[in-house]
Amino acid sequence: MSKFDAVVIGSGTAGLSAAVSLATAGKKVLVLEQHNMPGGCATSFVRGRFEFDASLHEFCSLGSPGNWAMTGKLLMEKYKLDIDWCLVPDLYRCIGTTRSGKHFDLRMPCGVENFIEAMEKAVPGSGKPTRTFIELAEECSGAYDYFNEHLLDGVDKKGFTYVDEGLFMKKYPNFLKMAEYPFNKVLRKIGMPEDAIDILNVYWTYIGTDYERLSFVHQAWMMLMYIKYHPAFTKRTSHHLTMAFVKKLQELGGEIWLNTHANKVVSDDGGRIVGVETEAGFVETHYVIANMNPQDAYNKLLDKRIKVPDREIKRLNAQKHGVRFFEAYVGLNKSVEELGITDYTIFMPGDLDTEKNYAYSKSYELNTHSVVVIYNVVNPEASPVGTTAMTFTITYTEDVWGTVSQRDYVKKKQELFAKVLENFEKDTGIIIHDCIEEIELASPWTFCNFLGTPQGTVYGFEMTQWDTMVSRLLTLRKEQPIRGFKTCGASGARGDGFNQTYLNGDDMAQLILEEMAEDGKEGK
Repeated sequence: MSKFDAVVIGSGTAGLSAAVSLATAGKKVLVLEQHNMPGGCATSFVRGRFEFDASLHEFCSLGSPGNWAMTGKLLMEKYKLDIDWCLVPDLYRCIGTTRSGKHFDLRMPCGVENFIEAMEKAVPGSGKPTRTFIELAEECSGAYDYFNEHLLDGVDKKGFTYVDEGLFMKKYPNFLKMAEYPFNKVLRKIGMPEDAIDILNVYWTYIGTDYERLSFVHQAWMMLMYIKYHPAFTKRTSHHLTMAFVKKLQELGGEIWLNTHANKVVSDDGGRIVGVETEAGFVETHYVIANMNPQDAYNKLLDKRIKVPDREIKRLNAQKHGVRFFEAYVGLNKSVEELGITDYTIFMPGDLDTEKNYAYSKSYELNTHSVVVIYNVVNPEASPVGTTAMTFTITYTEDVWGTVSQRDYVKKKQELFAKVLENFEKDTGIIIHDCIEEIELASPWTFCNFLGTPQGTVYGFEMTQWDTMVSRLLTLRKEQPIRGFKTCGASGARGDGFNQTYLNGDDMAQLILEEMAEDGKEGK
């Protein structure tokens, strides 16, 4: 029988972060992974002579050596991972028509002053409110940094994350006024022209909620990180990032068991966790972190003696599943130079109307809003010399593909990509259909099969008006009520994406370390 200080079930982004965080604190950690390779979405696959990244488009809060942002501080300073990064010089190109009927084909730059100048040029009169937006985003970023630094300081009398109210009122007064208001409502309040609002809304697919409902702080923080620190991605696909985590875990004395399914988290008669039953035998531990959807964890993983509070069950039942993706991975036998491609990220929504796009995301027929990423524009080594690797992403907010029959499945994938490809060539003038060498199409079914998530969701739960990042952070301990057992991942307090899930994994590790310290004092 094996014995570990803590066991992490699932080696996705948050799980590996939690494991390395615990190992960094000197704990003996085991990671259990049912697949034959680690990483979850943070992986790659090969088709012909192309290696495609399964999911990573870009980080928003990485930074650079000597100027690391929040995620960079975690990965590069705390964890000391060995990673080569590529910084994207610009934010994005967007092609679409605003609600006023004006058509835009814009390239938005990084850098605060550059960004303000570009907004004013695109929509005259938007420069001043854009500067105000940046100032409010800076205040929100400061408040978020405070949460990040003091998240584990303790709780108040009601069990909420303790916040120094006096400090907040002094340093972040505007945060308290507008953080939980919808993003677009705040933009209108500061006088942002409607066309400019539509341009700023193109990032909605990165969070999965339309900006008439998403809280201001979430989008303001993410966009500020992109503007100040540049988008970034790993030079050798996200699988390289995953293996850097595995290497660091092993250097710190931790272990990872592949092809090993966790059958049950086992407790004693009093409901205290005593170990994990696996296909490789019983593993003794009092602390478990599961990198999985909490509904699945509670219903399938815990033995019947571990009680899940009614409040937690009601909360999860009230939440809405996050977005699902259709991905087209395309390898071209021509270089970006030959094709005239100069943009790394191209948003192609058709309509620059976040409410309409959100509504279309519930339909197979209407939704052709794609985000195109061309890796070779920034990283010439993303594919063999003379070739190009690119991805097309379409976002769904409902289980659209659940109604597709097996008989029609392949045809539906091919028809959808044909529409997206036609839109790309028409809107950009770049012809690629005659030089496609490799192509792989992945639907939400694909992600459901690989990740085991409900309906193939990748983003956990949708951030709604009542279920925001701030409210989740304030109730962090309430939403992780089982002593010795935590869940992590895109369903966590910080929401979705590589940045947030790595941070969430560290959050859960800190909660476990807190409980370990308390149990040690009490002699348990």
